[in-house]
Amino acid sequence: MRIATEDIKPVPTEIHFVEHVQELNRLLGQEGEADYRAIAPLQVELTHMRSGDDLLFNGEVQGELIGQCGRCLEEYALSLDRTFSVVLTPRPPLGREMELSYDELSASFYDGETIDVSALIHEQTQLALPSIPLCQTECQGLCPQCGANRNVEPCSCQPERRDSRLAILSALRLARSGAEK
Repeated sequence: MRIATEDIKPVPTEIHFVEHVQELNRLLGQEGEADYRAIAPLQVELTHMRSGDDLLFNGEVQGELIGQCGRCLEEYALSLDRTFSVVLTPRPPLGREMELSYDELSASFYDGETIDVSALIHEQTQLALPSIPLCQTECQGLCPQCGANRNVEPCSCQPERRDSRLAILSALRLARSGAEK
């Protein structure tokens, strides 16, 4: 969804819309295997207004996602409910030798005649996601020896005992065997 910058007035304006998930799922899967995927459109409530040249956006995004646990690899449901505030300032003209202040480095900029609100929603959705997806905080994960999901079934494998003084040799052997492939 795009909003023309000239349509953003000094008085708060509320809009409600649905953000479709195709582009969001593409972004979530951009680095190969996706840890999350949206299963239904995101509900967005947004208020925008202008303060001088700055554009202010306050909103909330809600939706349902599916995550893949980083420990047991099982899928789980994740509810998304994120409230956000974003201030966009006009992009300063860049000269050859210009030093940016800390405030300028941490600011979000806009240029052109429209603002892509979908990009803001996608960014806020990604910021709301846990960096390590876990189905539950107590997830026991997979057994490294037999691969059993230790949340579902107990595993009778004995942990391997390794002499920590020889750990460097194990790493060298793995690196060598990886280079031979």
